[in-house]
Amino acid sequence: MEILNRIKENKQQLLDGYINCVPNPFNGMKKYFSGIFPGALVCVTAETSVGKTSLAKYIYVFSVADYILSLKNPSDLDYVCYWFGLEESVEEFEISIIQYALAKYYNVNKTQDELLSRINPLDEKTIELMESTIIKDYFDLIKKFIIFDDHTSNPTGIYKQCRNLSYSRGQHINKTIETKDGPLEVYSHYKPNNPNEIVTVVIDNVNILEPEKNDLGIPLDLSGSIDRMVNSYARKQMTKHWNWHVCCVQQQQMAAGDLNHFKAGRLEPEPQKLGDNIKVARSYQVILGLFSPYKHKLNNYYGYQILESDKSHGLEDCFRSIHMCKNRFGRTGVAEPIFFNPKGFSFESLPEPKNSLEITNFINKKNQILNE
Repeated sequence: MEILNRIKENKQQLLDGYINCVPNPFNGMKKYFSGIFPGALVCVTAETSVGKTSLAKYIYVFSVADYILSLKNPSDLDYVCYWFGLEESVEEFEISIIQYALAKYYNVNKTQDELLSRINPLDEKTIELMESTIIKDYFDLIKKFIIFDDHTSNPTGIYKQCRNLSYSRGQHINKTIETKDGPLEVYSHYKPNNPNEIVTVVIDNVNILEPEKNDLGIPLDLSGSIDRMVNSYARKQMTKHWNWHVCCVQQQQMAAGDLNHFKAGRLEPEPQKLGDNIKVARSYQVILGLFSPYKHKLNNYYGYQILESDKSHGLEDCFRSIHMCKNRFGRTGVAEPIFFNPKGFSFESLPEPKNSLEITNFINKKNQILNE
């Protein structure tokens, strides 16, 4: 069996020191979804202003950079991320790298407004830190593996840009099949120059894709454009034939947080709530949902104190939970509580709520971040 040979080869590659996957940065989720590996189609979803972009950026950019720095030989990982920022400029993206690095290395948490001196002049100490070798090196590391595109905004344009990249990193192979009308040349597969590469594509987000026309010249609505991006291009071509890893950021329906959902206890993200086109949920192999109980003013969430009160401190807007809404590679329906730094774009697993000492440490960290 050819597939058995592939299984054995992957095992041997790992034993020989090659990298088959960039590990999932969340400890609780890692055993159900290993992380960034070739051929997967992933959706990151949440309500508006909860942190969809931040989560995608943490998984596909910052945690990857941290992983590269942990390797004895960073060149072992041939990783590239083609990021289509439909709602973010290059400047905003680069500032977020600095924000993450400042928080990671110096425990300094600054908003974009503060870094750009929109109201008050930025302090000289922070400028000195940004000019440090460690921040510059981290920034340069990310810029080496990121291709940021903030001008391509329709499905076919995104696909063409990715196809151009694929030609620079490998070749597309055709094959001949016999039909009743004679031999016919059809597409076979994509062969990368480096068989150990991991190419990721992040589309942030598909809800603001620019509509285009179909093959008959008829204008597509937004739902049709999302379908073309996810199914025709991301699933049938890039992940299935090229063995690339694609992440589509897709917002939950605006109505998913209304009073009816609140009364029914259905505020958490679900595949059925994907905005503008729920049919593409069938194609996603993994759907990761992000939830903020603070946004809905929930006082307590699975034992975690969310809101501040006279008697207890809460995690407030630094609490998130990440949900495995769909998973073709392992278990689904699981969730993990995580601590979110909204100024540093970082996430980390939270301890059990009964561990009062560790929770207190996170509350102190929250106070520092939000009040700094």
